[in-house]
Amino acid sequence: MFRSVLFIPCANAKAMAKAATLPCDALIFDLEDAVGNDERDGALTRLAETLTRDFTAKTVLVRIHPQYLGAIRKTLAGLRIDGLVIPKVNGPEEIRGVAHVWPNIPLWAMIETARGVVHVHEISDTGVKGLIAGPNDLRKDLRTRPMADRSDILHALSQIVLHARAQDLIALDGVYNAFRDEAGFKAECEQGRSLGFDGKTLIHPAQIAPCEAAFSPSPEDISWAKAVVSAFDGSAAGVVSVNGEMVERLHLEQAKSLLQQT
Repeated sequence: MFRSVLFIPCANAKAMAKAATLPCDALIFDLEDAVGNDERDGALTRLAETLTRDFTAKTVLVRIHPQYLGAIRKTLAGLRIDGLVIPKVNGPEEIRGVAHVWPNIPLWAMIETARGVVHVHEISDTGVKGLIAGPNDLRKDLRTRPMADRSDILHALSQIVLHARAQDLIALDGVYNAFRDEAGFKAECEQGRSLGFDGKTLIHPAQIAPCEAAFSPSPEDISWAKAVVSAFDGSAAGVVSVNGEMVERLHLEQAKSLLQQT
């Protein structure tokens, strides 16, 4: 599962020290935006040391800085990495470029530019494992002003989900900057789930629990799913009635999928 995916700034020694014990589904160690030019050598060395530890998170990813890919690969060779996150992907050639330098490792594409959204079909067709929305850079590139319910970037977010689903990829919603705004964060998580995202990238450990709650089946979801499975058990019918609602076999597939997430 990729419900909660926490960014860890590799230049932040305190955050790096806590990373191994954090109970999120995945971590993204950030060697790009979170690291200044004069911090790169130290951050990379710290990451190499950190990757020797055991992690509570099931998936460990690294967001690279493409200009330093060679040095990153050399330093991290042989260490546990479950994939690379490529920032600001504008087209498929950037995915292929990283794959050429570092073959046989899962790649994730961050869609955070206008060109990236325009070319998201080609990007999603390169064999990447997932697409990650980057709302901050999207707003900068599109020159939008933040609107309620993210209306200013809603089309871009929907395109990311659409093309991820078409290629059976993981789709991750972007970060919510105001980490102390619990109500706003919860609302954005619910919106992201409603849009079809599998989970959300995070910037603070306090966001992990509410994020996982939002992207996990609710008690009502589970109750509905169990009722649907029970109604179709032993039945060859194409449509059955569940709690006064007509339910088709496509809903049976959805119900089984929901129960697999519990």
